[in-house]
Amino acid sequence: MRVTVLGPLTVADGDGVVLPAGELPRRARQVLAVLSARHDRIQSKDALADAVWGNDLPGNHVATLEHYVSMIRRRLQPGSNAASWFIVTRGSGYLFDTGRAELDLAELRTRIRGLDDLPPEGSERLAAHGQILALARQLPFPEDPYADWAEPARTEVQFAAVNALLALAAAALPDDPARSLRLAQEAVGLSPFLESGYQAAMSAAVAMDRPDEALRIFDRCRRVLNEELGVPPSAELVRLQAAALAHRLPRPAEAQPAPTPPPTEPAVSARPATPQTSELDRAAVALGGFVGRQPLLDVLFEPAAPLMMHVVGPVGAGKSAFLTELARRAPGRVGIGHAGSLAGVFRLAWLRAALIDLGAGPDVLAAVDGARPDRALGPEDLELIGTVFDRPERVFLAVDDAADLDAAGVAELAWLSRHCPQLRVVLTYRYPSQVVDRPLAALDTAVVLRLGPLTHAELAPLGDERVAERSGGIPALVPVATRPPEIACAVAMQIARQRTRWMREPAWDVLRLCAVLGPLSAADLAPLTGRPVPEVLTAIDDLVHAHLLSDGPGGTVQHRSSLVRDAIREQVSQASSAHLREKLAAAS
Repeated sequence: MRVTVLGPLTVADGDGVVLPAGELPRRARQVLAVLSARHDRIQSKDALADAVWGNDLPGNHVATLEHYVSMIRRRLQPGSNAASWFIVTRGSGYLFDTGRAELDLAELRTRIRGLDDLPPEGSERLAAHGQILALARQLPFPEDPYADWAEPARTEVQFAAVNALLALAAAALPDDPARSLRLAQEAVGLSPFLESGYQAAMSAAVAMDRPDEALRIFDRCRRVLNEELGVPPSAELVRLQAAALAHRLPRPAEAQPAPTPPPTEPAVSARPATPQTSELDRAAVALGGFVGRQPLLDVLFEPAAPLMMHVVGPVGAGKSAFLTELARRAPGRVGIGHAGSLAGVFRLAWLRAALIDLGAGPDVLAAVDGARPDRALGPEDLELIGTVFDRPERVFLAVDDAADLDAAGVAELAWLSRHCPQLRVVLTYRYPSQVVDRPLAALDTAVVLRLGPLTHAELAPLGDERVAERSGGIPALVPVATRPPEIACAVAMQIARQRTRWMREPAWDVLRLCAVLGPLSAADLAPLTGRPVPEVLTAIDDLVHAHLLSDGPGGTVQHRSSLVRDAIREQVSQASSAHLREKLAAAS
């Protein structure tokens, strides 16, 4: 049996006969998709239901989930029994067992990991990139393009495809620049913010004696970077532009050489830009440097800094950018992994990524690759990994989206923290309450750094007084604060939606009413929402805690960011606005 999730979901039996996976109910297909995305890792019924339904859980979600799993087994493996089911029951959860059914996403991940065992140059590695590209031509789970559970796998596949395209483009450049150009342009199409794609395309165009095309590629890159990120092209791209100009314009023999292009500012981050770069990392680039947070960063470098520190803040607070700046301040001594995508590759994907940042050797990576999905590494493997942190200077292991760490990962972090004197562990997640019932709660710390809104003083160096008022100090809104309204409001709406997802129903109504009517008190909001004052006060507290509202005069609350206010206000018709004003006047 083979399950395909790269592109539309299909299931075929051992003879290649396509089975009726498309006839399954949508929720059943989602259950199968989530288990595919997190294959070979046990998913508890609660975690699986949370991924499929989010905040809209059915009344008895466990029974409903069991019904859909039973339906998948009956439709796709009729007449089979527990010994052959590829969705295996493990304790109180389920597992997609790739030993019982082939999965194209699992095959892709195996090939990606296999690159580490191949020499950096040569036909064998190019062949592997070709195989990866053949698998990664389509992104997974097109039926659920915006689902949180699907995002890590989609990013992973996109990253693999872009890497393969650029590797094949570089190999083709000497003998077949036309093919190199096609591959590079495909990489640009997949990741328009990645400069290396434009660089490969420009190099191929110059090699083909097409300098005008190289200049058009440069202009496109400059336009994208300027309009979307507010940054100039890198020095290498400027050098290629100068080469294309020199190639296009004939010079007399006595002419002076083309002037050296002016140096551009160095990259903000020590970490390379990739398709996985978060919006907050892009925000830091767009600002021309990291803004604020310096006192919080200084805490990490104090002599008495604790072994483990937690960095918390809501969506868009700049947690990823904070870690990126940490890597810039301590080059070569910071490894960053993303636990939010650990199920996207294998259990220790976050640790593997961090160790690669720190220059770990193949023996260390092999120990990580050998980890079992349901058991922590043993002391021997942990001691080997610990050698990476055995340095004369302090070294940091940072885990972004750490709330998703499983019990084994927490145990491994605790061991490394206790046995590696120079190691400091930095964990980021949204709120302390997010980890109360999760394994990460076992990692207590004396230091929790909370990323609040940026202050007026921190934003002052940007030289634009509008930024503080429009962004409300929310880092993710700072780079778009002076952009056209349609772009700025789209980003602001996304931030507002993400920050309120975990809140109860009155929260969005409160945001909407304050956007339309201006500052309001709990007494004003109660009749407008039809909720009792205590519920309204709880919603207000949540929104203030999420930095969407701020306290105003006379016990009122108002929007912290005018961008968020305007974005929400645009969703309300004039008729609704007039009705709400009349309702407020009648209640006063």
